[in-house]
Amino acid sequence: MAFPLKKTIHATAISVSLILVALMCLGIRQYQLYRNHVEVSRQTEKLIFQFAIIREHVTENLLEGQYAGLAPVGAELEELNLNLASVIGTRSIDDHYKLTLANAIDLPGLVLLVRKISGGPARPEHLRQLNTEIRTLGERLMLFDRVLVEHGKRELISFQNVVIGALAMVVSLIIVLLLFFQRRLIAPLLDLVQQVKEVAAGARSGLSIAGKSGEISELAYSFHDLLMAREITAQGLAAFQRVASTVKGAQLAIARAKTRDSLFKEVCRALLANREYCLVWIGQTDGGGEITPVTADGATSMSNKECEACMAVLLTEAEDKGLEQNPAALALRSKTPVVRLDILAGIPKGLLKGTPLADGQAACAALPIIWQNTVYGVLSIYALSATDFDSREMELLEGLAGDLGLALHTIEGQQHLASRENLHGRLFEALRVIQLALSPSGEILGANPVFAGLAGCGADRVPGRGWRDFLEPVQPGLAGDTQGLLEKLRSEEGAQLEFSGVTPPQRFLCRVVPDREMGGEPERLILVGYPLALALARQDGAGDQEAGLRLEMIASLAGGVSHEVSDLSNGLINYAQVLADEEQLKSPGEPENELVTKIIEAGERIAEIVRKFILYGRQEGTAAGEFLPVSVVLEDALLLIGYHLKSEGIGLETDLEAAPPVVPVQAQQMQQVFLSILGSLRTALAERFVGRDPRKKLGIATQTLVADGRGRVFEISIKEFGPVIPVDSLSGPGPGMVPSRRWGRLLVVCRRIVEDHGGLLEIGGEEGRYTRIAFSFPVKGD
Repeated sequence: MAFPLKKTIHATAISVSLILVALMCLGIRQYQLYRNHVEVSRQTEKLIFQFAIIREHVTENLLEGQYAGLAPVGAELEELNLNLASVIGTRSIDDHYKLTLANAIDLPGLVLLVRKISGGPARPEHLRQLNTEIRTLGERLMLFDRVLVEHGKRELISFQNVVIGALAMVVSLIIVLLLFFQRRLIAPLLDLVQQVKEVAAGARSGLSIAGKSGEISELAYSFHDLLMAREITAQGLAAFQRVASTVKGAQLAIARAKTRDSLFKEVCRALLANREYCLVWIGQTDGGGEITPVTADGATSMSNKECEACMAVLLTEAEDKGLEQNPAALALRSKTPVVRLDILAGIPKGLLKGTPLADGQAACAALPIIWQNTVYGVLSIYALSATDFDSREMELLEGLAGDLGLALHTIEGQQHLASRENLHGRLFEALRVIQLALSPSGEILGANPVFAGLAGCGADRVPGRGWRDFLEPVQPGLAGDTQGLLEKLRSEEGAQLEFSGVTPPQRFLCRVVPDREMGGEPERLILVGYPLALALARQDGAGDQEAGLRLEMIASLAGGVSHEVSDLSNGLINYAQVLADEEQLKSPGEPENELVTKIIEAGERIAEIVRKFILYGRQEGTAAGEFLPVSVVLEDALLLIGYHLKSEGIGLETDLEAAPPVVPVQAQQMQQVFLSILGSLRTALAERFVGRDPRKKLGIATQTLVADGRGRVFEISIKEFGPVIPVDSLSGPGPGMVPSRRWGRLLVVCRRIVEDHGGLLEIGGEEGRYTRIAFSFPVKGD
């Protein structure tokens, strides 16, 4: 009778476990017996030693005739009696021995006899009786010790015989089990190994172990099925790798393409690198919703004429069969991929004679080209096998269609950006604005046509020369101070430069900004100059008009550029978000790409700054009715001017209330107050302290407090440690001080705006250490 191998192994494991438990119990029992034997031997030896001392004491007193010295012997005998009782109470000693010893020894009588001899005149018969009792007690104790020790040895040896017999049986059982498993498992496995070698050598066609263990036979067939599944998986993996390689080639083609036509052609050609694909075409919808093929390409075995014939047949059949049999139209309508595994069903083979589709077997996958809900077209791919276009392959192709949509969106954006740049160039030419790209050393890297026209040469002949060859500062003190001139050009006010060699001389208000602020290279500089009328520059009365015209022109340009930067930043955020989403789809569970995250955060910060700039840069009429909490207006002001403070090396310490009260103010007017004061402080600190200085620092704090007579107010304080603002700017100069006309006019205008909102503006501080500007607004409802 053959037992199942699995049950046999389980039964063997349980049996071995029980045997091991039994052996462990035997070992514990043997340890207990040995410990009891040692303990009994120790106690009996102690009794004999104690009795020997008592006997010597009694013998010594009897020989010397000192019977009174026998009094302590009674106490010793009592202690001996206690020790003997503890030995008799040991559970390891049989009750038979306990009764025999208890009946043979009369220690209480011996104690009474000793007390009788020590307490009165010693009688000879009493002495003889004591001597006899002592000798008898010693003999019985010795006999008791030998009997107990011999009994313990017999028990220990008997138990060891049992253990040895059990071990012998266990070893025999293990040997039997090994022989059993050698027959049931090892021999069939060796036979299986031999058969595998014979199959590999071609001597056998398959594996079997007839008449052997059923489990081993099943194992052989399982190995065979596993090898077949591995081969099928390898084939599928190879097909998937071909598709992945094809998609990667198409993505590289997308990256190389510059125009829409080249993009379509290169993508179709790259997809046909997969030998399973025989025809690829890309179509777009016309005004009536019909799909028109833009680019089509066939396998290398197809000529252009055959490709056109296949396209004509396929499109004609799709129109005749209706929308449900038209994968491209369905994909565009549903905006989801559509797969048809029998696309050639019902088409006469004669129409496709001489082409790879002549067998009448083909599958079609139509993928909509979509980006941000905008449909750009449809990508149709025809394969020769009905096993193509599984879920994994479609996932790759869907990603490719998304990349294609992104590329089309990018190309359109680049075209739009090129048109905008062309518009900006024409605008600069109309306004006669000069623009130069400079290296850090001052070498001209590029110039716009306005500058080239003034220089009297082509734009390609200007690069390589120094910008000081053409432009000189109008202010005499800056002519020989190149470093001071560059710092002046980098400031918000800029510097007036005169174009030499032009009659009449032309002056420009110029500024220099890093090219990275305009999205270019970080090491380059951009110099921009706006023309100034020379006659207006000589007249003091016309200076304000000129500045007004210049500011109006810059404001109009800044508004358009701000909207453009806003659009570009939103596009940048969207592109980065798409890249982040694609990476999450390709590698779910992986952490987000740190670079993409930084791009998104930087784009969002640009969008937020530009949004604030657009909001507060509107015309007075459009924003006059817009009210915001004064705490929000202050935070927006710090956001807009934060970069300028940092670029001038001015430290900014803020202590803003976490949950400020809502104090509504007219946003544009109050923003004008904050930006005017902060901008003037920035300019004054930069002019007073060159480079890094611990006094170039501003502290801004907000708090809600209770003012005398005004109730609860929300206070904003600006503390500057220059100090550059006189403490008496609003009250007049002190003795021996010159009044500050600049600060006085600015603060008077700001105070008027603050008071129109029901607030107060106060100036305080400590001369020579700091100046504090405090705005306090009443909290509504108090």
